[in-house]
Amino acid sequence: MVLRRKAVPAWLNAIDEASGATHPFALNRILKNSLYYPASGFDGDPVKYFAGNIHSFVYADCGRSEEELLQALANPGFLGYEPITTRLVTAQELNWPELPGYLNETPIDGNLELFIGLGWVKQPFCSWTVFQRCDDRPPSHGPARFSFLFLCADGTAAYQALYVANSVAPKAIAIIQPGWTYFSDPEHALARTVATNPAGKPELLIYGGDGSSDRYVAPCWPEYNENFCFLDTHTGGAIGVWRLNADDRSDRAQIG
Repeated sequence: MVLRRKAVPAWLNAIDEASGATHPFALNRILKNSLYYPASGFDGDPVKYFAGNIHSFVYADCGRSEEELLQALANPGFLGYEPITTRLVTAQELNWPELPGYLNETPIDGNLELFIGLGWVKQPFCSWTVFQRCDDRPPSHGPARFSFLFLCADGTAAYQALYVANSVAPKAIAIIQPGWTYFSDPEHALARTVATNPAGKPELLIYGGDGSSDRYVAPCWPEYNENFCFLDTHTGGAIGVWRLNADDRSDRAQIG
């Protein structure tokens, strides 16, 4: 973990294995102070480095199927953690009329329709899992538990429908090796959607990918101008942790 550890939120502690499958889906609690990761694949690095300060992780990737997710959660999963409950989330619980791969009214990557035609964009779904630290792991290994929400959806559309529509800003957003998307482009629809969210911008930007930290000496979005550190990825790459500039942080605090 690279940030100060915080106590596990009460709502997350209240979920147990017996009630998890029917536990009310607390969308706003899951979104508040979360880490949002579009074009995420099944990359565990943000959980590895930020779990403990952040207790809720929201991943979005329209190229991963439900079967692939279940396989990834089973093996390799998250080292030292086991799921205490996992279930599918309905569109109604997300306050969406349906679970689209992307929203027609949201600007999307020009490449996306091509990949839909190639069959690389999977059937939309949403899955929620609560992970608990294994009994044989000490507290120093990481937090007692964390929430993990995975959506098969376009990253821009998911941000619009989750955060903007519910007047919430995540604590952090991760732009890591975003593949064929243009999520790192400050003029792209994702960056514009994040910037115009009335709830404010994420406090932290996690940016990087393949190659050494020399490739990421500047953040992809210029309003993040304070570098905390660089971290190694499990693939041998690097990610930088950047903080929102002071003026924007002030605006975010006023919004609440």
